[in-house]
Amino acid sequence: SYIPVPKVACTSLKTMFFEVENGFNFRNFRTSGRSWHIHQFYPSVPFSDQELSRMAGHTVMAVVRDPVKRLLSCYSNRVMHHQELSEQKAGAALQAADLPCDPDLSTFVERLPEYCAAVESIWHHAMPMVEYLGRDPQFYTHLYPIEATATLQAEVERQTGIAAKLKRLQTKGPKIDPGTLSAQEVALLKDFYAEDYTLYGAYC
Repeated sequence: SYIPVPKVACTSLKTMFFEVENGFNFRNFRTSGRSWHIHQFYPSVPFSDQELSRMAGHTVMAVVRDPVKRLLSCYSNRVMHHQELSEQKAGAALQAADLPCDPDLSTFVERLPEYCAAVESIWHHAMPMVEYLGRDPQFYTHLYPIEATATLQAEVERQTGIAAKLKRLQTKGPKIDPGTLSAQEVALLKDFYAEDYTLYGAYC
């Protein structure tokens, strides 16, 4: 069993697991005018909504990432590339919350809880990892830092006997160096993600 966390290589890993499970490559497709993508087959859901009984006796895997770097990835991909805080996509919700559209990085960080509350897709991609992983790291038989996904891939191959192909997906958007943030902004994020650092920081 693999428990995904948005902005922690989850599109790449879900695609890999789909191909291991089904024996063919996944590709987005449309039926009756509706688009289908990998996240509809393997949704990322809060830990409280996981069917834990299905995982009894399983090897249970997850991947973790430094929370500040994860948030920067969220801003780059969801805000800058997908423009999920643009006037067109979120104008009404942001106006109601008195939040500016297309915020710069500093504004996004400083008002992160407000943006999460106003726009569901931002909350989905930025909510603390503990909301997806739970609050007991010992639940997992394997926890990998995002830099060690190749090790996870090798473990999946070892256990299944199937060649697992791990592709880098959902990478669009500029790469943002954590050094771009001020000390105050880093402090705000470390406070927002305090449980992540306490419970999973040693695994990142």
